[in-house]
Amino acid sequence: MTDKIQVAKIIIQNSEGLFLAVKERESRQWELPGGKIKECENRFQASKREAEEEVNLEIDDLNDVVRVEVESEASKAVNCWITFSDSFEGEIKLDESELESYRWVSAEEYLSMDWHADAGYAAPALRFLENYIDD
Repeated sequence: MTDKIQVAKIIIQNSEGLFLAVKERESRQWELPGGKIKECENRFQASKREAEEEVNLEIDDLNDVVRVEVESEASKAVNCWITFSDSFEGEIKLDESELESYRWVSAEEYLSMDWHADAGYAAPALRFLENYIDD
C-alpha cells in the first residue's frame, strides 16, 4: 500500500457548459467536489460518493481526465484523480458542514478564482477538457 494520499475530484459540467465550483467553509476558498478515496473504493466510486455527499448530485457517467501528483500543505504526496461528468441527476444541496456556497462558472472564470491550494491544478484539465475526454 502506498503512503501517498489518494484523492478523487470531479469536474461537473451542466447543460449550459458551465462547471461547478464549491467554496469550502474552513478555508473560504474554491474547490472541486471530491475528497479522499476510501480503501474499499476506486476513483470513480469515490467521485460519485463525494458528489452525492457534498452537493447532492447523483452522477451517472464518469470519464477519467488526468492524474496529478502534488505535495499537500502538510508536505505529504497526494495522488489526485480528476474525473469528469456532464451526466447527473438531482438539485444541488450543499453539505453545510463542509461547504458554504457554490457557483456554476465558465472555464475562463475558473482560471481567475481564488482556489484552494490543492485545487488549482485542475485548471489546465478544465481549460482544455476536450483534449482529455474521449467521446
